[in-house]
Amino acid sequence: MMMYKRSIFFVLVICGLWVLPGCKKFLDVSPPSTSINPTTVKDFQEILNGDTLSNCHFFLLDLMSDDMTLSNTQVATASNYYQRSYLWQSSIWNPADADVMYNSTYSRILQMNIILNRIDAAPDDASNTPQNKSTVVSQALINRAWYYLQLVNAYGAAYDAVTSATDPGVPLVTTAGTNALPGRASVAQVYAQVIGDLKAAVSNPYLPGKGVDIIHPGKASGYALLARAYLYQGDYTAALNYADSTLATQSSLQNYSLSTYFNPSQLPDLVPNPEILLGRMTTDLAFISFYSTTLMPSASLTSTLTTSDLRYSKKFASASRFSPAIYRLSTGNSMVFDHSVGVPEVMLIKAECLARAGSFAEAGALLAKLRINRLPTYITDSRTYTAANILGYVLDERRRELFYHGGLRLFDLKRLNKDAALKQDIKRFNDSGTAIATLPAGSGLYLVPFSPTVIAANPNIVQNPR
Repeated sequence: MMMYKRSIFFVLVICGLWVLPGCKKFLDVSPPSTSINPTTVKDFQEILNGDTLSNCHFFLLDLMSDDMTLSNTQVATASNYYQRSYLWQSSIWNPADADVMYNSTYSRILQMNIILNRIDAAPDDASNTPQNKSTVVSQALINRAWYYLQLVNAYGAAYDAVTSATDPGVPLVTTAGTNALPGRASVAQVYAQVIGDLKAAVSNPYLPGKGVDIIHPGKASGYALLARAYLYQGDYTAALNYADSTLATQSSLQNYSLSTYFNPSQLPDLVPNPEILLGRMTTDLAFISFYSTTLMPSASLTSTLTTSDLRYSKKFASASRFSPAIYRLSTGNSMVFDHSVGVPEVMLIKAECLARAGSFAEAGALLAKLRINRLPTYITDSRTYTAANILGYVLDERRRELFYHGGLRLFDLKRLNKDAALKQDIKRFNDSGTAIATLPAGSGLYLVPFSPTVIAANPNIVQNPR
């Protein structure tokens, strides 16, 4: 694997240098150690203080979903991996293209492995207390689990109890400082690692319910990720239990109608948001450089949201009613996306589990609670929920709440395609409404292919069929 073949020395330098001075100001954490060889519990605490762990690169997954559209002009622009991903082409990567999503994610996993592999040898000093040490371990496990759950759903098939023991996932590396070139662990093995890490983390009596800030995970974020993992596995009883555990710790929502709501443009903007369980943000730099403009919502997303929903009007803008809407959250030559683990997703996980169990009134109450914080104050939500319609309402609400959220919509499409009643083909249309590409339900094109540079660095990785 590319990131594991490289010298560990380079990564340790990064561990010592990655945090910008602004991190201390906004997130109230200590500045990073300048040590390139972290050994003490204090060193490991400072590694976890790095806001790099919360800055990620998962925009490509949202581009592959049915929530975005590109104009004729954008589609006709010189071929690049954005365009090819959007059109679900058989080949996405040019020979020299770097998959930043893959490389940066494994770099962060390596940082967590350094902590987990070294902390037992930390010298006895003032920072090496049972509370400090166990909290560092739990936070490293939660971070690692979040990244592996992203990876296995990006490059692997949706979890299937029948096939996941043999479905290829991603290389599973839990040891730092090795030159081994592992092949792809199965989807089931990656999920087992994720769930094991999270359960170990939340069982720690010293881990607080909430982290000291949005970049330090507490038990609530561990429970939320367990709820997500079990939802993806189709274990709705376990997912419901962990959703309840999350909401018992943190359940506040932000009202989009209030003047205090504003769109985040950088990680510190998430600090006052009461919904955030674990801050995650992607800043994409290359899309606008390719296209000189931002992206547009798909027609199906717009119709599902409706333009009166504040989740639409806060995130999209149009020069006039005759002009297409474009994504608001762009700064200069970049676009910003909030990929945080948050209370709304957990509420929707609980609602889906209740809906599938036939508890439509309870599920509907959760939807109503969320929607009253998302719709303008003058709109009355006058729905009637029934056992027959509640699951559809819940899944639509997931789409409204979790679009452009680091692949969550793509992951939903993959898992729902396993249900004959919910599966769907998705299409791309040009400006005149003609279909120019189709992604059939269950297609292997849902899986991100490994770039040639990744496979060249690790020939043991078997490519996804296209």
